[in-house]
Amino acid sequence: MAGNFINKIKTFYKKHKKKIFTVFRIVVSVGLIAYLIQSQFKDFKTILSLIKTVNVPILLAAASIHIFGVWISAVRWQLLLKTQGVRVSQGYLSSSFLIGSFFNNILPTSIGGDIFRSVDIASKAKISIGKSASVLVIDRFAGIISAALYAVIALFLGFATIGTTSYIIPIAIFFALCIIFGFLLLNPSILKLNKIVFKIRFLSKIREKIMEVYHTFLSFKKYKLALAEALLCSLALQFGVILHYWLAARSLGINLSLTSFFFIVPVVTIIAMLPITIGGTGLRENVLVFFMVALGAQSEKSAMTSLLLFAMLLILGIIGGIIYAVRPFILRQSHPGQPGQEDPEQSLEGSTEDIVSQDNKNGS
Repeated sequence: MAGNFINKIKTFYKKHKKKIFTVFRIVVSVGLIAYLIQSQFKDFKTILSLIKTVNVPILLAAASIHIFGVWISAVRWQLLLKTQGVRVSQGYLSSSFLIGSFFNNILPTSIGGDIFRSVDIASKAKISIGKSASVLVIDRFAGIISAALYAVIALFLGFATIGTTSYIIPIAIFFALCIIFGFLLLNPSILKLNKIVFKIRFLSKIREKIMEVYHTFLSFKKYKLALAEALLCSLALQFGVILHYWLAARSLGINLSLTSFFFIVPVVTIIAMLPITIGGTGLRENVLVFFMVALGAQSEKSAMTSLLLFAMLLILGIIGGIIYAVRPFILRQSHPGQPGQEDPEQSLEGSTEDIVSQDNKNGS
C-alpha cells in the first residue's frame, strides 16, 4: 500500500512538475512579502505613519526615472533589432516593453513579459519568433553584464566587505561567468551546436528553428559597434535604476550614499534572478532590506522603501495593461483599412494566445 501511494505521488509529480514549481514560486513570493511586512512593522499604524513622512517631490523624482528606463530600454532594443534588418519605432518598442511589464505581473512565470515582447515584435516586423527571441536574449544579457560591471565597480569603491561578509569572490565568480556566457553566446560554433542538433533525433521537428536562433546569435559578431552601444545603454539604464532606488530611500529620510547603491542594486538584481519566486518578487524586497540595514539604514524605513519600489513596479505594470487594452484601437485608427496590412488587433490577440499557450507549456 505504501509503495503504491509513493508511486502515485511520483507519477503525479512527474506529470505536474512545472505546475507544482510555479505554485511553489507564487507561494514563496507571497510568503516573503508577508514575512517582510510582519517582521519589519509593529502594526498597520506604523506603516501609515511612515507613509506620512514620505517626501513626495523626491518620490515623484524616483518614479519619473521609469520614463527614462522605458526610453533607454527601447533604444537598446531598437539598436539590436536593426542588426537583423528590423525597423521598429521607439514608440512601438516602448509600448511593447510596458505591456511586457504588465504580463510579468499577471502571469505565473518569470518570462511572461519576454514571451509577449518576442511574439509582438515578430508579428509587427514579420519575422520569426525565434529571431525575435534571440535578439531579446542579447538584450537581456546586456542588462545582466551591466549589473555585473557595477558590482565590480562597487568593490573598488570600498564595498568588498559588508559587516563580516566578503563579497569579492561571489561577485568575481558571477562576473567571470557572465564573460564566459557572453563569449559562448556570440560564438555558438565553439560548442558545435549546429552539429549536435543534427545528431539528436528528437530535435528534428524544430531543427530549422534552432538553426535560425544559432545563426542569429552568430551574426552578432559582425555588429561589434551595435553591441558596444547596447552595452552603453545598459550601463545608463543600470545607473538610472541605482538613482531610482537611492531617491526612493531619500524620500523616507534614509541617508545612505549614492555609491552605497552602486553595490546594493546590482547585488539585489543578481540575487533576484534566482528562480524561486515570480519575477524576483519578495526575494528582491527582503534582500534589499538586508543590505540597506547592513549599511546602516533603519529597518522600518528600509522595508518601506522596498515596498514603495515594489508598488512602483506594479503601477508600471498597470500602465502597461492600459496600453495593451487601448493600443489595438490606436493602431487601427493610424492605419485604417490599408491593403495587405495585418489587423493590429488580431495581431495582438494572436500574441496573447501565444503567450497563454507558452505559459501553459511551461506549467505542464
